[in-house]
Amino acid sequence: MTTYHLTLSSNKTQKRQKSINLIVSFDRTTRRLIPTKIHVLESQWDKANECVVRHPGAAALNIQLAKQVKSIQELEISAIAAGEPFTYEYLAKVLPHTKKKPVTDPRKETCFNSYFFNAIKRQYRLQPQTQEDHYKTYKVFNAYAPGLLFKDFTYNTLAGFDKFCIERKLSDSTIWKHHKNIKKYLNLASKEGVYSYAPGKHPYDLFKAPRVQGNKTALSVSELDRLENMELPAHLDKHRWMFLFLCYTGMRISDFMRLTPSLMEDDVLVIRPKKTEHSSSAEAHLPVKILFDGKPYKIWERFNFDFPCHAKGFELRFNICLKQIAMLAGISKKMSAHVGRHTFLTHIAAKTGNVFTVMSLGGIRKVDTAMVYVHLAEQDYKKALSGICW
Repeated sequence: MTTYHLTLSSNKTQKRQKSINLIVSFDRTTRRLIPTKIHVLESQWDKANECVVRHPGAAALNIQLAKQVKSIQELEISAIAAGEPFTYEYLAKVLPHTKKKPVTDPRKETCFNSYFFNAIKRQYRLQPQTQEDHYKTYKVFNAYAPGLLFKDFTYNTLAGFDKFCIERKLSDSTIWKHHKNIKKYLNLASKEGVYSYAPGKHPYDLFKAPRVQGNKTALSVSELDRLENMELPAHLDKHRWMFLFLCYTGMRISDFMRLTPSLMEDDVLVIRPKKTEHSSSAEAHLPVKILFDGKPYKIWERFNFDFPCHAKGFELRFNICLKQIAMLAGISKKMSAHVGRHTFLTHIAAKTGNVFTVMSLGGIRKVDTAMVYVHLAEQDYKKALSGICW
């Protein structure tokens, strides 16, 4: 009786990935080894149950293994139906070592561009703006290398794409974002078992896209005082106070536009950022009656706890008004709603000097991100000290 077993190849190196093989045993002495072309670490293979475990793409890999076993079992059934014994020789005849090319077009299965486009559609948790950014990356890459196969995706591909973006006069931050998105979907393909590179052969292990830190504009204490005390036309006055509310709470404009009094819990404003709403670790707990001597709560109370920010196109109009306010206030910095968040986090870093306070009040998950504001606060102190005659 023919038996089927999935085993992991043996080698002395423990950390290197090993191939999974299908062993077809015809009797106690005769058997055939068929490589599945799937590689996993030894810790990711369950020998007792013959399946992949603790692997990001375990489900997809196990489905592939089951399909390969089923395909050989179907050969056995067809041999029995034809009245032929299913032996080693029969299997060698229908399944020679030199494999024929598959009937299906390999480009449909291993084309990176097609996978990239379809994978974006499957990312149901992406915010609309993020999904749009991923589609932009797809369009630029598809213009550079249409129909590129995974196996042809190399270091030279990325180096050429980098040059292609520079020739199109894209900014350094935009080019870095495109590389970030491409790397995400190459890694996703590996997790899903669509295509994986050998250890050390991943294109982004060889090509390093230089990361560009954006300029984080923040207002000084004197500039905030100027905004609070200056006279403004009536149509700009409400926008001035809404912007100051952002400066004293650090809220993103997307969270500000869905602010309601129901978010207050025991005098603490609990914000679950829209940008990372699926992660409870990114919540911001803002004691609005204490922060900056209670200024954010007083501003909110000034509007009867209902800011006029819910109309369609508010963010665009708000940013236009902020540019007008900056001009009247004599502020040369480039103003936008997000400057309020940078201002808040920089001032919190300067006043507390505690990176974990910055993370908690800003709803920031990564220490590296919070440290940016600590460094900004240090730079402000250095500028102030440089003008002092000791």
